[in-house]
Amino acid sequence: MTNDALYDKIFKQLEPVRWTLKSIAFDAIDHSLINEAEIEHVRVNCCYELSSLYATRMFLRDFKHMPDFCQFMSVWYYEEMKHYLVLREYLKQFGSEPSEDDIKQLDVELAPAPWTSTLAMHFCGELRLGMWYERWSGVFREPILKQVYHLISQDEYRHANCYKLFMLEAVKREPAVLTDFLQMSKWMIYNPTGDKHPTTLRLNGPDTDSVKDLIPNHEKFERMIIETISPEDEQRLSDGILSVLSDMTGTKLESLPQLARFIRAGQKQVSVEPVNA
Repeated sequence: MTNDALYDKIFKQLEPVRWTLKSIAFDAIDHSLINEAEIEHVRVNCCYELSSLYATRMFLRDFKHMPDFCQFMSVWYYEEMKHYLVLREYLKQFGSEPSEDDIKQLDVELAPAPWTSTLAMHFCGELRLGMWYERWSGVFREPILKQVYHLISQDEYRHANCYKLFMLEAVKREPAVLTDFLQMSKWMIYNPTGDKHPTTLRLNGPDTDSVKDLIPNHEKFERMIIETISPEDEQRLSDGILSVLSDMTGTKLESLPQLARFIRAGQKQVSVEPVNA
C-alpha cells in the first residue's frame, strides 16, 4: 500500500464522526407521533438499505483492479449496513421489522458493468440518498426517527465525497475515463420522477426486476419521494454534481445542456486540481 492510498485517508476522516447504535434512545420513541404509513415507509427504506450487501459483492467483483477502492468497501459496507440495522431496530419497537423470509427474497446478484459507470452512478446515488434522508429528517414528527434520518443523511453525503475522491484519482491516472464519468453523471442528473438511484435500475437487463421491484410496497416509498423532494432540491443536487464535474474537467459546467455539449466535443485531456475532502 502506498502513502497515497485513499483508504487510509478516508478511514481516518470518517472514524471521528462515526455515530454508534447506542447513541439512539429507542426506548424514548414517541409512538403517538408516528402513524402506520410512516412505519411502512421506514420498513421499505430498511429493505432498500439492505441492498448494500448485494452492491458490495458487485463492487468487490468488478473493482478487483483497484485494491485501494476494495479496501474502502470495508468502511462503506459497515456504515451502510448500520443504516439497515438502525432502521430495523427502530421498526422492532413496533413489531414491524423485516422477517428472515423477507430478507431472503431480496437477495440478488447484480450484473457486471463497467467500473467507471458504476463509480459515477454511486457517487450521484449517494448524494441523492443524502438529499432524501435530510429532507425526511425534517418531514417526520417523531424525534428519534428525525435523529436517525439526520445521522444517515450525513453518512450518505460523506460517502458521496469518498466516491468523488476515487473518481478524481481515476481521472488523474487515466484521463480517458472522464467520458464515462460525465455520461453516467448526466444520466443520473436527468431525473423527471425523483427516484433515480442504483436500487431502481434493472438487475440483468430491461426485462428483469430492479432491487426496488423486489421490495413490497416500494411504490409508496416512491410516492414519498415525489411528495417531499422539490424541483429546487433536485436543482441543488444537479448543481452539486456539476460542480464536481467542473473540477474533473477544468471547465465550468453549470447546466445539463452545457455538460452535454462538453461530452459531444469529446474532450479527454483534462487537468484535475486537488479537491479537499
